[in-house]
Amino acid sequence: MPLHVGSGCLPATITNLRINCIAQSATPPEMSLWEKIKEFFCSTHQTEAQECIWTICHPSVGTTREDVVSRFEQLRMLVYAGYEESIHSGRHGESHFCILDADNQEILSVTLDDAGNYTVNCQGHNETYRFTMDIEQGEECTEHAEGASGTLQVSPLPDPAAPQTPAAYDAVWSEWKRAAPAEELRGRAATVQRICTCLNNGSRELNVGESGLTALPDCLPAHITTLVIPHNNYLTSLPTLPSGLEVLTVEDNQLTSLPPLPAGLVVLTVSGNQLTSLPPLPAGLQTLSVAGNQLTSLPPLPAGLQMLLVARNQLTSLPPLPAGLQMLSVAGNQLTRLPPLPAGLRRLLVAGNQLTSLPPLPAGLQVLSVSDNQLTSLPLLPAGLELLTLERNPQLVRLPPLPEGLQTLSVDANPQLTRLPALPSGLQRLYARNNQLTRLPESITGLSSEASVNLEGNPLSERTLQALREITSAPGYSGPRILFDMAGASAPREARALHLAAAGWLVPAREGEPAPADRWHMFGQEDNAAAFSLFLDRLSETENFMKDAGFKAQISSWLVQLAEDEALRAKTFAMATEATASCQDRVTLALHQMKNVQLVHDAEKGQYDNNLAALVATGREMFRLEKLEQIAREKAGTLALADDVEVYLAYQNKLKKALGLTSVTAEMRFFGVSGVTVSDLQAAELQVKAAEKSELREWILQWGPLHSVLERKAPERVNALREKQISDYEETYRMLSDTELRPFGLVGNTDAERTIGARAMESAKKTFLDGLRPLVEEMLGSYLAP
Repeated sequence: MPLHVGSGCLPATITNLRINCIAQSATPPEMSLWEKIKEFFCSTHQTEAQECIWTICHPSVGTTREDVVSRFEQLRMLVYAGYEESIHSGRHGESHFCILDADNQEILSVTLDDAGNYTVNCQGHNETYRFTMDIEQGEECTEHAEGASGTLQVSPLPDPAAPQTPAAYDAVWSEWKRAAPAEELRGRAATVQRICTCLNNGSRELNVGESGLTALPDCLPAHITTLVIPHNNYLTSLPTLPSGLEVLTVEDNQLTSLPPLPAGLVVLTVSGNQLTSLPPLPAGLQTLSVAGNQLTSLPPLPAGLQMLLVARNQLTSLPPLPAGLQMLSVAGNQLTRLPPLPAGLRRLLVAGNQLTSLPPLPAGLQVLSVSDNQLTSLPLLPAGLELLTLERNPQLVRLPPLPEGLQTLSVDANPQLTRLPALPSGLQRLYARNNQLTRLPESITGLSSEASVNLEGNPLSERTLQALREITSAPGYSGPRILFDMAGASAPREARALHLAAAGWLVPAREGEPAPADRWHMFGQEDNAAAFSLFLDRLSETENFMKDAGFKAQISSWLVQLAEDEALRAKTFAMATEATASCQDRVTLALHQMKNVQLVHDAEKGQYDNNLAALVATGREMFRLEKLEQIAREKAGTLALADDVEVYLAYQNKLKKALGLTSVTAEMRFFGVSGVTVSDLQAAELQVKAAEKSELREWILQWGPLHSVLERKAPERVNALREKQISDYEETYRMLSDTELRPFGLVGNTDAERTIGARAMESAKKTFLDGLRPLVEEMLGSYLAP
């Protein structure tokens, strides 16, 4: 039975044998993948994103194509703004899904094919899940997930209590369709069609689709073994379930309760509902996934349960855990302690609880995630542990000895952690940001050159930094690249009232005039005002304030402009939220970025409409800064010991005069540790000027502020080009739809249409810019010469 592209599903069954294979694998590639992309997500979204990645890599029984699309869309919604384009659906065809790393390389992909295969490629590790086809009742099926063994049994005979003829079923379903509310009529009609197809074809799986349903008919086909009710439905309850059901998936609906569960149920997935309790669980249940509900307790767990996923509920305790449990995910609950852990447990995810201690850990544990708890220490770590995530435990003062096989250690933001134990030689990723580390274990320089080490936000001593600098700069050094942060993390501060912070910079009023800071009273109520107040105070501690006599006047003038421009003020205040997190050079770099925003903002709102030379000068400066950023990024990547902020700032600061960078200040504090040499600066100056000579005309053609100016100065010509861009897009889209979608029955397929839409948009944009080029040369040509 083929995989249907439009509303298709993987139409058969995977058993728990696949789960055993996963649990027994040596190194879980999805865990090392997670460490590479975890920074795409804010801390509050990381647990949900990690579970989503795990589900993508290990699809459960009943997975449909809609599930795959939904999970990749879920990741797109969870990432920080700007990272959405790292999550793709339909990049190489409508059945291809992928995640890109920072270098735009695929590090995870999922491919679905018509043979019913679900192929995952995770950092070079390929695994294909084969979903068995429908077979006659009473037969056995010997198709298995890759690496599995044994025999899959088909479902039992239909429930004799159910309707016995198609006509009897049709009567029930037709009545249910006729009783639909007006807004649900189309969805019910589509669902009845799916149910009838399922009945007529004898399919073991029923997927009701994303139909906007608030209820299901009272009887479902008695022969089905898998029932899938995806999101975009709004069910608050379920009808009586077929007695032979083995897999039930009802995610992201509004269920408040479940009916009695069939005795043969193997997989129960009801995440993202409003359940407050569960019915008794079948004895043969192997997977229970009830994350994102309102459960305060769990019923007794079946002896054969292998996976228990109950994150984001309101649990204060757990029942005794089955001896065969292999994965326990209870992140985001209210647990104060854990019961004894089963000997075969491989993955323990308990972040976001109130744990003060852990029980002894099983010898075979591979993954331990205990961030956001109240732990003061850990028990002895198992020899086979590969990943340890222990972030934001405010009482944690030390770590136990680390097992030799550990590959990832993440201990960010533990404010009482002052030192690290000896590091295993095979460690590949060390994240220890925002702690109180002053020194480091000698073993850190013995890690592989492929290892990633991030120590930003720690008050490392000058002696430690000097020792690291000598070791990492020595000829033949083959250790890891180490990121650090000069001066460590700043102590938390209370933000002053904004008008008080501004008053220190503004010129005093003349007698009889209102104080310039008075109007900043009302600005203190605006979004991110407190962050900007802290930023102004930190700015007074920088080298520029102490050494540049004209710096205060520059800031005063800037504040006057901010006071007059609400839109610019909102943009600037928003940028201040990340500007005070570390050393004074980070504050200086943030000021540069704010001044760049000011230049672009001025151009967009018309300040240069009658001064095209100044417009081009602003664009030229933005181009030079963009090229410098690329050079700095490449340089930082070559340094074994690097603070990226110092590298970026060094190029800007030291080339301020040579490149005419008006938004850049004159001083920085830690140039000496940036790793940027005089020859680096000379090469960068030549590289930027050469790029400007050959690339500026094309770059400025796409510059948004220029488009704003042209729309005001030559509205008829620009509007004509815009209208042509729209018609070009529509024409190209129609052509691609007729030639690439319609012949293959893909019209209406969201992913396929999104793909050709992007291509049509790119083609129309190129034509628009080609049409804009003569106008730009006519108006700006004389100013664009080097």
